[in-house]
Amino acid sequence: MISRRQTREYLLQTLYARVNLSPFDRDIFYGAYFLDEFSLSLDMNYLNTMESHIFANETKLIGLISLLAPRFDLETIPVIHTLILIIALTEMIYWEGEAIPPSVSINEAIELSKRFSDEQWKTFINGSLSTFLKDREALILKTVPSEFRIFPSPT
Repeated sequence: MISRRQTREYLLQTLYARVNLSPFDRDIFYGAYFLDEFSLSLDMNYLNTMESHIFANETKLIGLISLLAPRFDLETIPVIHTLILIIALTEMIYWEGEAIPPSVSINEAIELSKRFSDEQWKTFINGSLSTFLKDREALILKTVPSEFRIFPSPT
């Protein structure tokens, strides 16, 4: 059975690995992450599409996060929290597959933060995404691509 939740967790961890491992090899990571019987539950279409949108729109997404969290310096936000926000925002802005309600994207981001973070950052993620939902169009229009990047440039 395909699990979108498991795929989101895997996506988060692969993105985190890309930030911290150089060079990153997706096949090696996949092989190390899963035992054969669990790999069948990934939604590969979702995974591949989300990765594509995230990498193509990284600077816009980071620019949007800077609007959602103006009191934070992007360089001091732990990367795991930035990645959780990036996944949720990508679903809400760029996902073109079957509809994912924004409330689901937010709830899944909160679940990721419960698993990979703490209560303070869960509140930060919930507040940031709720702010986005309230002022979505205005925030998208105000977004300026950031010069700050979290993923290493492809070589």
